[in-house]
Amino acid sequence: MTTALRHLLWRIKPDPARQAPIRYVQCRNCEEKSPTAAAQAEGDLWAMNHAGRTGHRGYREFAASDLIATPVRDPR
Repeated sequence: MTTALRHLLWRIKPDPARQAPIRYVQCRNCEEKSPTAAAQAEGDLWAMNHAGRTGHRGYREFAASDLIATPVRDPR
C-alpha cells in the first residue's frame, strides 16, 4: 500500500457567519472596564466619562473578531 501526502496551503479571513467585532476599553490606572459593545464610540464615551470622574488619562482598547481558516483549493 502506498500513501501519498500533500501539503495544503491555508488562508485565514473574517468568518462570513460572524457577528460584528466586540470591543471594550480598559483604564490603565485602575483596570476598570467599559461594557462590551460593537461600536467604538461607546467605549470612547465610557473612557471620557471615566476620565471626568477619576482624572485617569490612560486607556487601552480591546477588540475581537471571529476568523476562519480554510484550505486554499488551487494555489496557482
